[in-house]
Amino acid sequence: MKQIYRLTMAVLVLGLLSIPLGSVRGQIPVPDVDQVMDYIDDLYRAQSSYSVMRMTVVRERGTRELELESWSMGDDDALIVIRSPAREAGGATLRTEEGLWNYAPRADRLIRIPSGLLSESWMGSHFTNDDLMRETSYLDDYDAVLGTEERDGVTYLKATLTPKPEAPIVYSALVYLITVDEWVPVRAEYYDDGELIRAWAFDQIETISGKKIPMRMTILPVDEPDERTVVEYLTLELDVPVDESLFTRQGLRRAARG
Repeated sequence: MKQIYRLTMAVLVLGLLSIPLGSVRGQIPVPDVDQVMDYIDDLYRAQSSYSVMRMTVVRERGTRELELESWSMGDDDALIVIRSPAREAGGATLRTEEGLWNYAPRADRLIRIPSGLLSESWMGSHFTNDDLMRETSYLDDYDAVLGTEERDGVTYLKATLTPKPEAPIVYSALVYLITVDEWVPVRAEYYDDGELIRAWAFDQIETISGKKIPMRMTILPVDEPDERTVVEYLTLELDVPVDESLFTRQGLRRAARG
């Protein structure tokens, strides 16, 4: 779904971009923050997309692994279908401009997710329904500051984003650490009233449609340090033909039956 591609799911990556430089701190040139935020907004956007993902959920009670197939079109339409394990195959989540739905294949029921349940876990993972539904623009919804920070002996670009008063954002601040050489994020941190709530780690960088994109994302809940959710893109294609009828009840059922 688009939120898995933009976040967070994107939001998630920076690629190479030749832009005017702002200030210089510690000999590291700091790019113009508005151009960087605009580039982040557009990086995972595409007219359409197709992906196959493996999601591994590690919780105290055990580990489970799911294989997911996903399609998106435009800014609003996205569909994720569970392909394995067999006991969960055919379950799906559909997002349109009208809202978010879960599909239960055994009952053949499409159930709308009300706004009060958007903070609930998605498919038992550390993703939430809100992660899939949230539509934000870093350039329009946040005030951003770009600087540098050293962690573990490595200097990164550091983007600190504070939600604007009118923006529908649940966190008080977001912080992204980005490599200086290729501008690829390695970590995103979500804060609430100055307290770190959760973090995302990014790695396995590949070039997709000319963009440097992390093919693996790990969600790390701070209050459960032994738990995590790992999403790995096995296939990711941008701007590919997608049947728009997929994003209807009939299309969802066809896709869910595989």
